[in-house]
Amino acid sequence: MECILIIIEKRIKAMKKYFYLIVSFISINIYAQKAEIFTDLNFGTFTNIPLRNFHNELAEDINFNGLKTTDNFNFNYGFTFGFKINKINTSFFYSHKVSGSKTSLADFSGFITLTNEIKGATFGGYYEKTIKKTSKGELLFGVKGLITFSKLTLKNYNSIANNLTDENFDFKSVDFGTGLLLTYKVHLGSLIIKPFIGLDIYFGGKLEFEEISDAHLTFKDGNPVKTGWTGLNGGIGIGIPIF
Repeated sequence: MECILIIIEKRIKAMKKYFYLIVSFISINIYAQKAEIFTDLNFGTFTNIPLRNFHNELAEDINFNGLKTTDNFNFNYGFTFGFKINKINTSFFYSHKVSGSKTSLADFSGFITLTNEIKGATFGGYYEKTIKKTSKGELLFGVKGLITFSKLTLKNYNSIANNLTDENFDFKSVDFGTGLLLTYKVHLGSLIIKPFIGLDIYFGGKLEFEEISDAHLTFKDGNPVKTGWTGLNGGIGIGIPIF
């Protein structure tokens, strides 16, 4: 038994050596390639048109005068964290974005509030190449690959004739996409300022009901409601070279 323990201990030590060698190799490789970490604030427009149409259908079924719809998926906004390996001109990132709509009415008899909110968690990467250099910076063109995990929450909160209704329904989808990107990089000391604009094109997935398997959201005509992250986007980012 003691011999077996000694053998296991030796193997663990050997595995640790290999692990440290691998970590050292990766660190040296990243150092040689020179990397950059970055973050940005971004916004998008002309997105989630299917959800806008779905919300309009819901609002049309509420037969009360004075009902108002605001923020009907007109914009989405979010943030991004990522890193770039300069040697291969490729960046990898995580991005979070949110958009929504709201229809409401309030008077002496009660109130109605109907809200839809969608959140997207995106993992992706993009390859970019310098297409023009200036005295102050450089213009880059990029191509993106995207996968977004979306969650839609429908909220119906109303009180009519002292009858209170408070309902929440959650749906989720997986959306695959690609995109084009134009970035202008300006070096300011140890920082890189990066305003950008782009176009994302998504193949939206069905919004599946979280509580019932094989159930998904549909329009009145029975067609499935899908996410619609396709649209224009832009923002500004800050990069910090490392190593």
